[in-house]
Parts: sequence; C-alpha cells; structure tokens
Amino acid sequence: MTEEQIYNIFDDGGLLCGKLDTFEFREGQLCMALDVLKSYETNGIAAIEAGTGIGKSFAYLVPALYYAFDDEEDRTVIATSTINLQRQLMDKDLPALFKVLGKECKVALAVGRNNYLCLRRLAELVRDNELYAYDGVSEISKLNSFAAETETGLRTEYKGKLDFQTWTSACSDGDMCMGNKCPYFSECFYFKAKKRLAEASVIICNHHLLFVDSASRLENELDYSADAVLPPFRHLVVDEAHNMERHATDLFTETYSSYSLRRQMDYIYDNRGLRGNGTGRILDDLLPLCSDKSIYQDILDFYALVLAKAETLNMATLNLLDVNNQAHLLCTKQNMGFLEGEIGEVAKDVVDNGGRLVAKLNSFASKLSVDESRSFKVEELQVHINRISDVLSRLGEFLKWREWEEDIHFLDIEKHAGVRYVTFNIAPLDVSGVLADALFKKLDSVVCTSATLDLHDDFAYWSRGVGLPIEGRPFLHKVYDSPFDYKNRLMLLTPFDTPTFSREKEQEYADFTCETVSDAVSSSGGGALVLFTSFKLMEYVYERLKPRFLAQGLATLKQGDADRYALLEQFKEDTDSVLFATDSFWEGVDAPGNTLRLVIITKLPFRMPDDPIYRARYSKLEEDGKSGFYCLSLPDATMRLKQGYGRLMRHTTDKGIVLILDSRIVSKSYGAMMLRSLPESYHPETETRTLGQKIESFLF
Repeated sequence: MTEEQIYNIFDDGGLLCGKLDTFEFREGQLCMALDVLKSYETNGIAAIEAGTGIGKSFAYLVPALYYAFDDEEDRTVIATSTINLQRQLMDKDLPALFKVLGKECKVALAVGRNNYLCLRRLAELVRDNELYAYDGVSEISKLNSFAAETETGLRTEYKGKLDFQTWTSACSDGDMCMGNKCPYFSECFYFKAKKRLAEASVIICNHHLLFVDSASRLENELDYSADAVLPPFRHLVVDEAHNMERHATDLFTETYSSYSLRRQMDYIYDNRGLRGNGTGRILDDLLPLCSDKSIYQDILDFYALVLAKAETLNMATLNLLDVNNQAHLLCTKQNMGFLEGEIGEVAKDVVDNGGRLVAKLNSFASKLSVDESRSFKVEELQVHINRISDVLSRLGEFLKWREWEEDIHFLDIEKHAGVRYVTFNIAPLDVSGVLADALFKKLDSVVCTSATLDLHDDFAYWSRGVGLPIEGRPFLHKVYDSPFDYKNRLMLLTPFDTPTFSREKEQEYADFTCETVSDAVSSSGGGALVLFTSFKLMEYVYERLKPRFLAQGLATLKQGDADRYALLEQFKEDTDSVLFATDSFWEGVDAPGNTLRLVIITKLPFRMPDDPIYRARYSKLEEDGKSGFYCLSLPDATMRLKQGYGRLMRHTTDKGIVLILDSRIVSKSYGAMMLRSLPESYHPETETRTLGQKIESFLF
C-alpha cells in the first residue's frame, strides 16, 4: 500500500467521503492511517492517542486490509479490551470497508478455547448421566439440544442460564483434547474455528487471548512464524492499549484459594452431587477398572482431610483480614509473622496432605486396566490430578516467604455464590520486560492506540509500563486530538467548595454527595452517569436517591443489578435514566446522543491505598528514590479521569456536562496537571449552590 492510496481513501472528497453517507473528513484520521502504514513499512512500533471521534478503527483497519489484499498470509491480529469494540469491528466497520473498497479478505474472531462446546465430552456427560440427560428439563438435556442446533458451539449463543460446572464438564479443553484421533474431530466446533483462523488474514481477539498466545510463544521459544494459541502473524494492533499493563499483570498472576482447590477436586470426586447433575464422578466411574480397590478409601480419606484443612485455612485467613478490617493484605517479609503460627501450620497441612492425595490418585491411575475406548477417561483423570498439584504448588510457593524476591505477594477476598474465599496471590512487580520480550521485540510491527495514552509526558508513563521503547526499533508516538467542539458543547464544572473526603467526616461527605448528585441530576432531567471510586459510597447514594428519582419519573440503575451489557442497553434505551457505577464503567460506556448529557465524577479516581499491587509498585518507586505519587499515583488517576471524561462526547452533535465533585482538581497544584490532560472545554468557575442553574442554562 502507498501513501497515495491512503490519501485517496481518507482525504476530503476521497473514497470514504464518496461512498459512506455518514463519513466526515477528519485530518487526524488521515494522519493516523499514514502513521500505521509507516509502522508496517518500517517494521516499527507506534503509539497513537486518538481522541474520541477521530475514527481510529478505520485508520488501522485500512492498512491491515491492504496488506492482506496484497498477500493473504501477511496477517494482522487486532486485540481489543472490550466485547463491544470487537462487535463493532466485526459487525460494522469491516463490512463497511469491504463495501467501500470493493474487495474483501477473510476475517475471523478468536475467542478462548473453553468458550467452545466439546462434542466428545458432552457425549460422555450424557452417557454418564442418562437419568438427567433425557428428562428434557435438565441442563445436560438442554445443552445436548443446543449442540444439535448451533453452528459455532459458542457458549455465548446458549440461551438461558447454565451452571458453571456443567459447562466446564463439556467445554473444549486443550489438556483433554484427542485431536484428530477424536471420533468427533470432523464435527469439532473448536477445530472448525481454528481452521477459520488459519485462513483469515485479519483476526480480532481480546487482550487476554493475545497475552496467552505471547506467553505460550515465550515459554516454548517460538517466534511468530509458528502456530501457537493463535496462528502465525506478523503485525499487531492493540486497541484500548491503556489497559495493556493491567491485563498482562492479571494474566501472569498466580492464585490459590480453597475454592479453586475444591473445584479441581470435585471433578474427580464430588460428594455433593453437583446440584443434581451427577457430573464430576471420574473416580467412581473408574473404580471397577482398578486392580487395587483398597486405595479408593485412602483417596476418600485424604479428600476429606484436604478439604477440611483448606476450609480451616480459609476461615483463619478471613478472620485475620476481618479482625484488621482489611479487604486485602500486601504481604512482605516484615509482616509475615502470621505464617509462623496456626495459619502457617494449617497451610502447610493443606500442601502436605494435598501432595499425599495427589500421590494416591496417581497410584490409582497407574493401576487402571482400560481399553482404548475408555483411555480418554484416564487421561481426564490425570489432567485434573495435575491441576490439583498446580493449585497446591501456588500455595507452596507462597509459603516460602523467606525466599521471596521482587514478585508481589498478597491476600485478597473473592466471592462465589455469596461465600467469601481468601486468595493467596503472586503477581509480577513489573510486566514491562515480558511484554517487550514477548511482543515488541518479535513482531514485524506493533501499533498501540487508545483515546488515553499520553499525559503531556511524551507517552512516558504508559511506555514505561509496557516496556517501550525498544532499542534499535523505530518508535513513533503521536497525539491526534478529538475533532469535537468541546469548547462549545461540553461544560466542565469543578465547584471549589466541595468538601474533602476524610474518615473522620465520612458521613458528612456521603450526605453532601447525595444532595449534590440529587440536585445535579434533577437539573439535567436524568440522562446521567454517576461514577464512584467506592462501591460502599455508591450503594449509600443509590439507596438514598432511588426513591427521589423514581418519584421524578427517572429510571434508576446500578452496577451489579444486571450484567454490564444488559444494564448499558437499558440505560441507552431510556434517555432520562440514571446509572450509578464504579470501576469498569469509567471506560467502555458508549451512549451517544441525549441519553447521556451529564457525567458526575464523585471523586478523583486515585487508587485505594490498600490495593496490594498498587502499593507494592508505589513502594518500589519510593525505594528507588522516585516519587510514588508523581510517577504512579497521579498519572494512573489522570488516565482514569480521561477515560471517565470521555464517556460524554461520542458524536459531533452531542452536548453535555461533566461535573467533578472533588475540589482537589482546582485547589491542588497537581489538579492543574490533571485538567491539562483533558480536552479544552467551557470551564466556568463555580460553587455548589449555583450548579443547578448552570446545568439547566447550558442544557436547556
């Protein structure tokens, strides 16, 4: 592809202008497409901040498509952070470009393997549970009917609820796959999808699958000319790239919990009956084939002992956190005294007795006499034995606290079916090295883009977290501002008299937030997204204001009351609704038009100081003589603020208000730095008593 072709497509009066009625020429989009092309041509790396409305997806798709048109094997992988963007690319952007450009190439969506139904495992599930499989109302029966109707076998296509254990007993699993020896190989949903990926010139996936693929290549010393989780590819585009460091950290974090241990053990022997489905009884199925049946009782004894010890450990660590009123605990060599007492002894018992259980299970497996038709069942048993061993090894590594080096060790709490479980976690302190080695040093070209990458620091904060620049590789970084008329269509309100949060005046602060949010939303007539940094405060304000808003005819929604997609659809359909949300809703909310005319940011999004990964990285910077606040806390909060701010303007005709109820944005010196990172908007000086008047005057 040439620069001339880019101009012919994107320039004013070009191909897109002529064939897409809704297309508007944007210089930033044209320049970004040229930058993407340059990274392809020079084997370079590009970091591009493209403001809302630039049209960044077209800017990177066109070069990717033209390289595919010229050579079908010159494959590009596009990794996104959200399902919504994947749907937009597959269902809207790519079909539109094929129509405009007058030619096509094969594209495919890549999802994780366990999203596919395995026909062999389903057949075994049906055979082992005939009583449930043919009663018409059981989950196994419904899943069997789904298998006969679906073309893709994807979990997302299954309508209705499906128990997690039932799905994981029937989904595709790489460790249990028989490959071309499987009697269902020609019908296999996963391998059909794998074939489509191998034939595609453009592949869309999420960040997690990209990092799973890159980690696999790094571990197995494979370059990108080899087949791994994804087929070979040369070019990579990472959209929503501001999330790269966080998602890579999540992938490389190893976790133990009594829940994860029990889940693996229940595949082998489940004395709870798995909600009546009868799945997971591998041990009982294979017992008649074992030459030494006496080992069965030993296994059951160790099974019960390990579960009891794991439950004791869970209760003891929950008590440790509850007594200290902690939801998390960053563990260092200086505060690990609790592992020298009862908790440490019980944890060691879990590892030791778990090891004995694994040994007994391996002995049981070695004494099985099975024909070829049942060999897969033994392989399945061995897979779960190995996974039990892996879970136990994570706890064992955690217990070696005197040998800890730079990794982050912490306790956390997760909930399953309303039950709290303590997790023991080991996370990387720094993922920049592994990202550099696994991605940036090996691929021909990498383009990273987002609406929030630069903080007026020459991309320094984001680049440092992901391992850029790479010595010897061209590194292009550009910012293209949004074409939207922020100065006239967006009003930023930052009242200087809002109270500062403090533990001593927590109730006073919560009551102020209630009243101010109430006045602001009433003035806008709804159409509001209210963003919190605290789930507790969100719940309090929601419960207080819901009756008031309902009395005004304003539908009131809250994160957690429905799944994210359903909640956003409901919010978009009702133009006067109010949505209360935290964390994940600071980004990825796309509600153009009058349905969103007021974004309220109740507090600047600084990380909670007890967040273990944040604290560990903050402390490391301080130890190295740097400012944890200016090198981590402030840029992280600023990037999140930019994401929250960006929820409002989605189209050129949008108009609305961002209200920040945190006076630090105008009273602290760093507030000015945060404001500079935001698009320049109409920003009148204001105080809380005049908010309603300003909101009404601007909107109506």
